[in-house]
Amino acid sequence: MAIIVDRDSFYTHDIYTVNLHGNEIKVTVTANVSVVRKWIYTTLYFNRYDIHGGRFVVGLGVQWTPECRDPPADTIQLCIGSRCLIFQLAHATNVPRILRSFLENPNHTFVGFWNHSDRQKLETSEYQFEMYRDPLDLRLCAEAEYEDDDDDLARASVNEIVEKCLGYEVEQRKEISMSDWSDEVLSDEQVIYASVDAYCAFRIGKNVKAWKYT
Repeated sequence: MAIIVDRDSFYTHDIYTVNLHGNEIKVTVTANVSVVRKWIYTTLYFNRYDIHGGRFVVGLGVQWTPECRDPPADTIQLCIGSRCLIFQLAHATNVPRILRSFLENPNHTFVGFWNHSDRQKLETSEYQFEMYRDPLDLRLCAEAEYEDDDDDLARASVNEIVEKCLGYEVEQRKEISMSDWSDEVLSDEQVIYASVDAYCAFRIGKNVKAWKYT
């Protein structure tokens, strides 16, 4: 299971270290434009050689609070390698241009789970993000990669897909996904949920060569 082993708080952001079965994930949580801009530049630099098929694989998640008929996106989370970002859209006063370019880049393959509404949530958010293509739902990739097995991964939960594809257990609980993501200070459980979701998506996307499916 995933646990937080360290946390550093700064004026503009928090940095967590999440340990997931021995894998350490550095998670930046912020609503600050400058922090987001620096995270993207730094992450692309650190992972500049980690390009497959001419593309970056990026774990993507979007969270919202299901309190009305069509709730807006409260957070967007991104993950490349062991670095994750949770950008709190609900508290942001602006967004950096590089984030828009990042999402629109045709060489970025965005992946996630049960993500059919993620692009629409971003496009109809206050900041009206655009993406070059729909993010890839890893359920379909995983099913294709394990087509000889009896498992119906197209209908599987995130927990089941992660265990099948990565070999370890996670506990992505529905009550956390349905919690209030507009809170100014996210709970430890929310930070773990969002970062594990994006990190596992990245790992699986990279392993199955997700760019083949776009």
